Amino acid sequence: MKSIAKLGMIVLTGGALLFGSTAVPQSAHARPRPDCGPTRQWTCALPGCPDCYEVLFEGTVCEKAAFEKKTGRVCTPDGA
Repeated sequence: MKSIAKLGMIVLTGGALLFGSTAVPQSAHARPRPDCGPTRQWTCALPGCPDCYEVLFEGTVCEKAAFEKKTGRVCTPDGA
């Protein structure tokens, strides 16, 4: 009877160690996501082009950065 209890304890302990060793590294290596913040309104203009029209853009800081990279415009918070 004692050997069955010991075997059960060994199996449970081994299972817990195995589960713990596979779960921890996944969360330790997870990439942090940028904090893009709330959606805002932005006024975007082409630098060095006073005759070009301004564009209104609505999005998060991350979306604004992608828009600026794609279009070459520079965006500032609307109303600033």
